[in-house]
Amino acid sequence: MGNCLGSASKAETQPGSDRTDRSEGMEIKGSVAIITGAARGLGRAFAETLLARGAKVCVADIDTEQGQTTVAELQANHGEGNVIFVSCNVTSDDDFKGVWDATVEKLGPVNILVNNAGIGNEQKWEKTIEVNLGGCMRGTLLALERMGTNKGGSGGVVVNISSIVGLKSNPFGPVYSASKHAIVGLTRSLGNDFHLKVSGIKVQALCPSLVKTDLLANAIKNAFSPEVAQAMAKFASSLGSLTAEAVAGALVKLLEEGRNGGCLVVEAEKEPYYVEAPVS
Repeated sequence: MGNCLGSASKAETQPGSDRTDRSEGMEIKGSVAIITGAARGLGRAFAETLLARGAKVCVADIDTEQGQTTVAELQANHGEGNVIFVSCNVTSDDDFKGVWDATVEKLGPVNILVNNAGIGNEQKWEKTIEVNLGGCMRGTLLALERMGTNKGGSGGVVVNISSIVGLKSNPFGPVYSASKHAIVGLTRSLGNDFHLKVSGIKVQALCPSLVKTDLLANAIKNAFSPEVAQAMAKFASSLGSLTAEAVAGALVKLLEEGRNGGCLVVEAEKEPYYVEAPVS
């Protein structure tokens, strides 16, 4: 979810920035991806899209019942040997390591991690930070350990799912927005070419605007205050519809263009665009 309150500004890359040409993307066909929070919503759309392009996918989610249903449907369309489900609570180190081990065993070496799992609960701010930021942090650090060329791996890509409100203010969800700003900071910092040269791993962020998924409905239910819940519902009904499939298309763009540290925004009825850090 990305409670869109208008377009994020597009800053130009400044001379002397650490940003360099990162046009070399990855080949999705033949890759192996772990996607957290993939039982439904954006995560499921990501899985469907990568499978359609020839990747193998591990659907990781805390919702075991929905995850198994989703994978059964995906297997029917893309083959049993190409997609698996593994239960995962992204706040647990053991769960995340278990997902990685199971994926390698059943699908092969992982070279894409999509840290998608997230919640929007302003009333339980600690849990929101733990899932949104903690899940991305835990997954990214595990990827550096397992995929890093300096650790005996073959490199790869980590995509952290942030939000347009990770790049701008969001009065309707200050805690959610704070978690997504932190994900952008994590991505830009580990997405510096200094780290790429050490690990062979690109770190990127996808920043979608409002997508009408279960996460949005739950965010309204668990809003910061009754006044915010009312305003969110009214605001959501007035926006253009951004589909999960469109966001998944932007994920493909991000992977194929390969911009290390890149933060790609996707909004309804607009072409996806990158937003650079305000200070080089």
